[in-house]
Amino acid sequence: MTQVAQFGQVSAPRLVITLGLYGSASTWLFNVVRETLNAAHGVERVCAYYADAIALILQDGAIPGRHVVVKMHVGDDSLPAFVYLAQPLLLLSVRDPRDAVVSLMERFDQDFDKAASRVVQSARRIFPFAAAGHPYLRYEDNFFARRETLDAIAARLGVALADATKTAIFSRYETNAVRDFATHVGELPKDRLDGGEADLFDRVTHIHRGHIGDGLIGKWRERLSPAQSAAITQALGDFIANFGYGPGAAGV
Repeated sequence: MTQVAQFGQVSAPRLVITLGLYGSASTWLFNVVRETLNAAHGVERVCAYYADAIALILQDGAIPGRHVVVKMHVGDDSLPAFVYLAQPLLLLSVRDPRDAVVSLMERFDQDFDKAASRVVQSARRIFPFAAAGHPYLRYEDNFFARRETLDAIAARLGVALADATKTAIFSRYETNAVRDFATHVGELPKDRLDGGEADLFDRVTHIHRGHIGDGLIGKWRERLSPAQSAAITQALGDFIANFGYGPGAAGV
């Protein structure tokens, strides 16, 4: 289910958190939010972070007076209370967790146990927020390839941009454009780079050298063993059922 398209027009929030399952096009969502706010308010009035603990950014003296965008995959135990108290705009992105595990294994050369542990932690953090009514986007709905998703996000951010500006943002994060960017990420200025040789990434967009996989849906059936897929299904049965990833689900 793609729910962003149901959002109404509101004033721009001071804080947007994009909380996404690994491999769910969460970086697309983060960058579209970040660039939309940049275009509307100016780069100097927007702070953007990757942080799985809100406490890591609260001491940044640059935040007051700016819009803030935070990308997360897991968060920490303080996140539910923080969301309750601060009332940020929280946008979720999800994917079949079995495909998410395969994505981590293949794109970042992780073994099954490490990939599965990370995906299970992320899914368990996301699920209660979705159940509480925070809007979510499903990877399987191809939201990142649909211009109307960007239009709906801009509306939810309370931002009115020229069509040409929205087209430019959308084009920068189209799959082939990101694949090309990822291939050449090592050519960026050194002050934009972080990570080691195997996991080099751009500090601004958080695009990794191996960012784009094959994008296939349901690949876990051929690439995980029966025991591996059963382990994830057992750990995340509610998540799989809630988001339509059970046997025979459309598109899965």
